Amino acid sequence: MPRCPRVHMPGGLYHAVLRGNHCQAIFRCAEDYLRFEEVLATALDRYGAVLLAYCWMTNHVHLAIRVADAPLGEIMRSVASRYARRLQREIPTTGHLFERRYRARVVDSDRYLTALVRYIHLNPVRAAIVLDARDYRWSSHGAYLGRDSCPHWLAIDPVLETFGSFPAAARAAYQRFMVDEPGEEEIEQLQILARSVGFSPGTRGTTAMEPVAASMVRRPRTLEAIL
Repeated sequence: MPRCPRVHMPGGLYHAVLRGNHCQAIFRCAEDYLRFEEVLATALDRYGAVLLAYCWMTNHVHLAIRVADAPLGEIMRSVASRYARRLQREIPTTGHLFERRYRARVVDSDRYLTALVRYIHLNPVRAAIVLDARDYRWSSHGAYLGRDSCPHWLAIDPVLETFGSFPAAARAAYQRFMVDEPGEEEIEQLQILARSVGFSPGTRGTTAMEPVAASMVRRPRTLEAIL
């Protein structure tokens, strides 16, 4: 049975996830991550899309992306195909590098943009790769903190401006937000986002749903609070 076509919303904000086929690794080394970023930057420029936050995991990637006139599907297919071709020129492989269909959900309102950014940036902590999101190199969290330089293909101002008018104050508020308890509405939205991209709340062993390490929070939290 053919899949239903995705609905395109010009100017829409999406949480998009692209995964390795059969959960295989899509990054082998630092050069692969940089190569992926180069391919993504070209696609963002070509299609007029804006990347607001990201996290590159070993076998999947998370993006908070605002599209223009071009549908998200065109962008994701361009990134996946160009990166796969470049990688497969270097390593002998057969079959698809990525799952054939990316996963995405429209973020209904900018009200939930900050919640999505926090969700994306905490992925390496939930996966127990690092204890603190600041220690993970391949996400936009460092740029939000002002610790890392912001690449030209990443737009952090639309999110930081929701935390304050002055950069230093906005970054401090963002850092506090990263360890604050989410409200009930935010928890509900994050549960919807997690299900839509294939991470079932309450399912242990999945990358997105592992408990956040205690060093990232002010006090022990339940799984529902982490969500």
